[in-house]
Amino acid sequence: MKKIARNMILCALMTMSLSAVCLAEDTTATTTAAEPQATATVTATTQAAPDQNVVDWLDPAAGEWYSTKGNLVMTIEGNTINGCAVTDPKDCTYDYPRTGTFTIHEQTGDRTIKMDLMGHKSHQYLIVDNKMPLRRSLNADRYESIGGVYLGMTEADLTAAYGQPSSTAEDQGTDRWIYDSHHMDAYLQGGIVIGIRIYDGSDLKFDKSGLTAGDTTGAYAKAYELETTPEVPTEANAISKAYKLPQGEYLRFGQNFVQLSI
Repeated sequence: MKKIARNMILCALMTMSLSAVCLAEDTTATTTAAEPQATATVTATTQAAPDQNVVDWLDPAAGEWYSTKGNLVMTIEGNTINGCAVTDPKDCTYDYPRTGTFTIHEQTGDRTIKMDLMGHKSHQYLIVDNKMPLRRSLNADRYESIGGVYLGMTEADLTAAYGQPSSTAEDQGTDRWIYDSHHMDAYLQGGIVIGIRIYDGSDLKFDKSGLTAGDTTGAYAKAYELETTPEVPTEANAISKAYKLPQGEYLRFGQNFVQLSI
């Protein structure tokens, strides 16, 4: 009975958290994603035999997911989300990052959602319908930041800190916010920062190490105890391979920039 009751409650949260109403901005929130406002209890429908493609896609996403305000929103187990069966995988990719569209069977009816899974460790994120970012932890855990901008930072918090960008652009599936006065670009997806880039001449520094875009790769290797000294590409617009930092963060280098990203 306890398990049934738990599933009833979890299904209610799923039903409400993915609704258009619950995606409206909370007046007290510092994020574009609002919190579930569950007011009714629903129960999961009878589950059919699991679709192995669904199970395989959901496997690395198994466990609990929290909103950017630290509230538990989603629990994934086997072929279920909040105790409700998931079927009909469409447009799925199974490498990294992975994306897919699914049907969730709820007592109130079937619901179709799109999910994107990306990042690692503290910076693994599940983005629902391109607008609800969920994370693994109650708090926005992070290792490094640049000028106070950190990975997982919400769009609202970025705007509060730096105002509106000078311009924006679509960049390989992300929203690129360009801050000309600081020679900084912030890359956002689903309303959270997934990359920060500073160029030569930027007044911003890495908060932990104090390094700038003008410092050498040797200085970065020493400050972050990297296994090898990063190699900067010779091509003008190229970017280096990723150099691992703690908590699922990475450094990348170009001829005139340094980037922190998931």
